[in-house]
Amino acid sequence: MLSTEDIVAIQQLEAFCHHAVDHHDQSLFPLVFTADARFDGRLCGGPLCVGMEEIVAFFALGKPPHPPSHHMTNCWVREVDGQVLVKMKWIVPDLANGSFVGGDNDDEVVKTAIGWRISERVASIRYPGEITVPRHFKV
Repeated sequence: MLSTEDIVAIQQLEAFCHHAVDHHDQSLFPLVFTADARFDGRLCGGPLCVGMEEIVAFFALGKPPHPPSHHMTNCWVREVDGQVLVKMKWIVPDLANGSFVGGDNDDEVVKTAIGWRISERVASIRYPGEITVPRHFKV
């Protein structure tokens, strides 16, 4: 069972991830992702990145194509069948029309020797557009 300390650390990790993504370079990513992490952005029109090198290369493309800022909210941490899963909402500005785009991140996190890290993230768009449910979402 997760301790309160673990849940707070995981929520801090999730919040920090958005600061790392918005940082001027990708130097903070090792504080967020495992070396072999998977980042699946296909439900948002992005790629599937496997491993830190591919994740860093994707975010190194800059702004644009990435939004200038990422915001997170509604972070829900839970254990399911031995996995630690996180569902959180995100919102980013849409520079094309001045509106906002919102979606979900469904993460699996793991506790490493140096702290909690994201081992898998599936990002999906919730608004505008159809609601999608990533393959590993479990209640």
